[in-house]
Amino acid sequence: MKPVALVRMKAVLYLHTIRLWRYKWSFLNMILSEAAWVFLFVLGSLLFVPKEQLTTVVKGAFWVIVAWSMISNFSSLVGGWMRFFISIGMVEEHLLRGFSPFKTLLGRLVTGSTVIISSLLFMAVLVKGAFNVDLLTVDQIALLIIGMALLAIESLSYGFTVAAISMRTSVPGNLLEILNLGVIGLMMIPIHSLPERTRLIYLCIPYTAPSHLVKIAISSVPPELVREALILSTMVCVTMLIFAILAMKLANLWIKKNGVKAIGFW
Repeated sequence: MKPVALVRMKAVLYLHTIRLWRYKWSFLNMILSEAAWVFLFVLGSLLFVPKEQLTTVVKGAFWVIVAWSMISNFSSLVGGWMRFFISIGMVEEHLLRGFSPFKTLLGRLVTGSTVIISSLLFMAVLVKGAFNVDLLTVDQIALLIIGMALLAIESLSYGFTVAAISMRTSVPGNLLEILNLGVIGLMMIPIHSLPERTRLIYLCIPYTAPSHLVKIAISSVPPELVREALILSTMVCVTMLIFAILAMKLANLWIKKNGVKAIGFW
């Protein structure tokens, strides 16, 4: 890595780490609010669960909602933040120095990861105290890591796509993030409850195949279609990543061609 690139990377990470510290109370409020919402979702899913199935259902609901929390946080804290970045006039400053504003968004991984990990741990303590279920014990840790990593890449790809669209149009990122609300319902569906002919189609939907791997890793569903889920989730992940890269390149070309005044007016 070139020294200049290393300095720029350090500057980006420093920027977002400082922002995280300065807005620590806001992020703490976000963590607590999200944990409370997740706890309510878990409670709602357990209203009619037989006692003998409590442990399995609690773990399944918890990890699915954690996965959805990752999707929601990365798309909002990356894609939604671009509008703020544009509004304070920082896009022009970065372009003048030959630095893509999209590279600045990579530092949002610091913010997003902090919120997600802190929320996960806090939620685990809450749920364990309420139901006496250890949510952090996993049967297949490698499969869990793979599933969560694929979810992270897919959600980041979507976040960067939203950021690129924010550069080209006046459509707010929050409107585009509404699409994520329908995902949690799909992720809750156990694949063995679907007709066999529709299972592969279901796994082709973004986020569903990685969440299926996560559910297998914690043993909340039978270990079915593991290889298919790995292949399809990788294909979807690569497709979303390529689409995000193309969207960012087109947004950069649009700004260079039409000037910074063209941001958000297409």
